[in-house]
Amino acid sequence: MKISKAVAKDVLNILLSTGGEYSEIYFQDRITHNYVRRYKQVHAVKVSQEFGVGLRIISGENVVYGYTSDLSKASLVTLASELSKGLNGKQKVTCPDLVIKKVKQLNKIKAPHSSWSDEKKLMYLEEGEKVAYLYSPSVQDVLASLFEEDEHIEVYNSEGYIFSDDRTRTRITGMVIATDGKEFQQASSGPGAGKGIELLEEVDFKELMKGVAKDAVDLLSAIDGPSGNYPVVIGNHFGGVLFHEACGHPLEGNSISHNTSPFANKLNQKIASDVVSAIDDGTILNSWGSISVDDEGILPTKNQLIKNGILTSYMLDRYTSKKINGKFTPTGSCRRESYKYIPTTRMTNTYIDAGSSDPKDIIASVKEGIYCKGFTGGQVDPATDQFMFTSDIAYLIKDGKISSMIKPVSLIGYGYEILKKITMVGNDLSIAPGLCGSSSGTCFVTVGQPTLLVSSILVGGQGE
Repeated sequence: MKISKAVAKDVLNILLSTGGEYSEIYFQDRITHNYVRRYKQVHAVKVSQEFGVGLRIISGENVVYGYTSDLSKASLVTLASELSKGLNGKQKVTCPDLVIKKVKQLNKIKAPHSSWSDEKKLMYLEEGEKVAYLYSPSVQDVLASLFEEDEHIEVYNSEGYIFSDDRTRTRITGMVIATDGKEFQQASSGPGAGKGIELLEEVDFKELMKGVAKDAVDLLSAIDGPSGNYPVVIGNHFGGVLFHEACGHPLEGNSISHNTSPFANKLNQKIASDVVSAIDDGTILNSWGSISVDDEGILPTKNQLIKNGILTSYMLDRYTSKKINGKFTPTGSCRRESYKYIPTTRMTNTYIDAGSSDPKDIIASVKEGIYCKGFTGGQVDPATDQFMFTSDIAYLIKDGKISSMIKPVSLIGYGYEILKKITMVGNDLSIAPGLCGSSSGTCFVTVGQPTLLVSSILVGGQGE
């Protein structure tokens, strides 16, 4: 423990002294390493550390928060005293003696990051980089990078419990830029997991970089994509980013409790077609978005958000579950980038569940449309819930067969409308790592889905 039980109890009681219903100390110690090769040389080797605590008080709909990197008792007591001035009531709750609550560690590491030297890691990246350059003289630039995170968090709360979690993550990224002298095209791939160095041994980085180089070079000869409303087949894996942004965020408690979500007050109502089921599951072993305990000491859950088109649950934390009407319980969805951020409801591993259709049959059902295999990301306007996503690897579908590769296209629409237009869901569920930015900072999340068909969606391309 980084803070003694006695000091933690004193601090929690000071936070409660002016009418707080709940108080909490969040400790974080995170070390990250970044290794980057670019322009056929070592571009960067960086190490950074975040170390500090955040103190939070909840009283009804009021939240008071502050943070410090000074863990001395004097510093914590002073900060707690200042924060308690944010409320003006009398103490109603007292923190009991603290006990450690053991939790099951979901991300068991086979090979720690220290098991490989810096030189070996850079050599691993260099080998993949060489393959990409050798693929074609059109390859202009290659970036190969390795990200490592080793994080330890502790949560002390006024319910009398101490929780801790060790979070290790590893991600390898390859990017290739190709040119024909007239234009530039780019492709990338970035597998990641809640694993250690064993991920590097599991991923054939040379083969990955060869595939990325091929995509970048092929895009140079791709034709312009069409514009208009078309049936669109969205590929599995990172295709799930569309659901994450367009539908996942509106199902978070922060949006629901503010009534800014199109899904507010619609529990047990039909919001999607019958073939759509969606889940947020923070318990998947060694997954990029998994946590053994959330950032306020609640165990993660496998949370069924949508089942056969019916809205069955939201993602909630202590604050939002009470703010809605007090009848809900937290789902282990409270997260934050660091101790400097007030935590709120965030996704973990969020995906559309597998259906029964064969992906080949989904493609064959489309007479004229578009197959979006890869996505670079996108954005959603929180005021209107309209989304726009860019598919960087996409193809025309002609008479039920994948045809010409097209230049990157945009998909535009509203999440609540798209859910109802999903007519076929494949049996090839796959998940992919990502980073999600929201009010509590940037969090590690997983997106995913099987191949699926949207009957009609607005496509923005460069062609007629």
